[in-house]
Amino acid sequence: MHIVGIGLVAAAAGCRSTGPERMPQERDRVEMLSLMLPSEIKIQPFTKIRSFNEDDIPDGILAIVRPVDRFGDPVKAVGLFYFELWEYREASADRKGQRLEFWDKPITTIEDVKLHWSRAQMYEFQLAWTQGEGSIRPGRKYVFTATYRTPWDTTIQDEYVIDFPRVGQTPAESPSADAAAR
Repeated sequence: MHIVGIGLVAAAAGCRSTGPERMPQERDRVEMLSLMLPSEIKIQPFTKIRSFNEDDIPDGILAIVRPVDRFGDPVKAVGLFYFELWEYREASADRKGQRLEFWDKPITTIEDVKLHWSRAQMYEFQLAWTQGEGSIRPGRKYVFTATYRTPWDTTIQDEYVIDFPRVGQTPAESPSADAAAR
């Protein structure tokens, strides 16, 4: 009986697992993690020039941006978002003219994510004019860019044309919409 007990203890000690045979290398871990991180950002069509205090005078741009992973699903993102507003150049290969505005919005904490992440699974940023409202005029188009810089220093960008209608007009009624239709 004593010999059988020693045999069982020895067998149990020999069968004990010491963990996985191979741990993923740093490159493999980054690749696995990148499956769940943003691979693309999309400026949503709800992005527009608007008033933040509900009067008729626009205070800036409400930027709605959705980061998506490699599967096309919305995901939260940490890192730096920055935004630029450019003059729109008609009939040009590069539609961006002179840069009119620049904003940077770091998302680095839980509080930052909670502040900007919406239930619709998108980030919302109120980007107030920094150069004053004089350089942004109704009745014109502008090129708006959003750039996301990951903690690994990868840069992802999207571009969107914003039509700034005159007060009382919808975007479809503005002179820039008439010119675009021709």
